Amino acid sequence: MTRAILLALPALLGGCISLLPEPPPPPQVFALEAQNVERVQGERVNAVVGVAAPTGERAILGSDVIWRTGDSLAYVGQMQWSNRADLALQSMLVETVLRQGRFTTATRTGEARGEYEIRWEVLDFEVREDGMQARFAATAHLVASPGRRIIASETVEATSPVGGRTQTEAAQALARAAREGSARIGMFAADAAAQEEARAAEEASRR
Repeated sequence: MTRAILLALPALLGGCISLLPEPPPPPQVFALEAQNVERVQGERVNAVVGVAAPTGERAILGSDVIWRTGDSLAYVGQMQWSNRADLALQSMLVETVLRQGRFTTATRTGEARGEYEIRWEVLDFEVREDGMQARFAATAHLVASPGRRIIASETVEATSPVGGRTQTEAAQALARAAREGSARIGMFAADAAAQEEARAAEEASRR
């Protein structure tokens, strides 16, 4: 009898294991990077600019991709960024400012001493069901260092059409909108810094 029970155990255990649900497929992971950034025309600024990590709602600055329907926000299932959005967007903006070529260099805040700093808040970073568009919006401030004096502020917005309801199309549209928004923030910061440098030079000449 004991032997019969022992022989039956593998079959019973095998049956139990087969009843467990199959594990879900791993999420698709998408990169959020600057990619190709063209040098821009404009006065060169002989200064270093730091880029702070953006602030904003935790829901839109995490690893998940957000789909908005009216006032409802939902995470897109089985899909995420390769890094937290706040860190990826900070790296994107640093790379964008570097490649635009108007500042001497750009770094993350704290990596090097700089004359200026970009502080910014991400207001929107989501796919919107209404209109099927990816939307990026942020308010940026250019701050003088030291002294932390705000030189200029601007709100930038960028959108990109979402061709369909696939994960790839949603991620690509969001990345395009973020790249366009980063380019606009970079140009705003360089223009504001150039104006500040000209003002400071004029003041110095009057002394």
